[in-house]
Amino acid sequence: MKHKEIPVYVNLVYEDQVNRLAQNENPYGPSPAATEAIKRNIHKISHYPDVVLTELKEKLAAKHEVTPDEIIVSNGSGAIIDYLVKRMLSHGENMVVPEITFVAYKLCAAIYDRECRLAPMADYSISLENVARCCDEKTRLIFLANPNNPTGTIFTHDEIAEFLLRIPPQTLVVLDDAYQEYVDHQHYPDSIQLYRKHPNVIILHSFSKIYGLAGLRIGYGIARHPIIEELEKNRLPFMVGSVANIAALAALDDKEHIRESARKNAHDREFLFNGLTALGYHVIPSQGNFLFISFPATAERDRMYDTLFANKMVVRKMEAFGHDRSLRISLGRHEDNIRLLECLRK
Repeated sequence: MKHKEIPVYVNLVYEDQVNRLAQNENPYGPSPAATEAIKRNIHKISHYPDVVLTELKEKLAAKHEVTPDEIIVSNGSGAIIDYLVKRMLSHGENMVVPEITFVAYKLCAAIYDRECRLAPMADYSISLENVARCCDEKTRLIFLANPNNPTGTIFTHDEIAEFLLRIPPQTLVVLDDAYQEYVDHQHYPDSIQLYRKHPNVIILHSFSKIYGLAGLRIGYGIARHPIIEELEKNRLPFMVGSVANIAALAALDDKEHIRESARKNAHDREFLFNGLTALGYHVIPSQGNFLFISFPATAERDRMYDTLFANKMVVRKMEAFGHDRSLRISLGRHEDNIRLLECLRK
């Protein structure tokens, strides 16, 4: 059967011996503490979850040195993106995102029929200058993923600090830090420091990436209380399940799992980058748990995709993210990355 006839996200990725390299998941899985917490509490799935999520909000607030009423927890950070576009952006106003970035921003704008302006990239990096130029008095939302998904590039603390000085207070700037834990760049922004200085900053975090809880759908945001209050009062209750809440609480305590996942990721990010570059591919240096490869033509991109797919390695085409000549390859375990390079060498 040809690969186009297989529903990739329904069948193939759940088969044995398939390398899932398309969704930026943690190949080492969740913390054992999270797994054990789920097992201990599995009998509680017949009960509705804690609608307030008090304990989790308190733990997250302590982690980031904010108050619990500055925290919103939802079924993935994508849901908070949805809430923001739906509630904070009216018809006749606009939002600005980089041209090549996380698909959910543009998708939510399309769902709610909101104007979404695309700021040109600078050699596959987010150009904050171009983002600023796209803004006007009608701009209410700016989404900035850092590291940027799918390119893996970052902007520095000084760059975003200067940018924020140019943005009026009525424009909300969303710093999407979903991949923050993977970053080892010394000038990566201190988002909480920026948040304290700028009331219009919102920070997003995910439990789907380094925490390894993608299948449970849980993420959170940090914002000033009036923004949190507006979002909370306009969404349905029980959006976060009991198991997700229990797993997140346990995962936050296992700092060694986070450190070890980040260490392995950094090692294999360099290994796979060097290997792909040696094979002649144009790979963008990344600070995430994935690599972005740009091709001269779509046909060349498809050749690599087809080769990997035929060998049961699923990677991601980037049309939906804003580029039709590229692939994003999530980092697997070391043996997965070796296998991928061997497959391409052949």
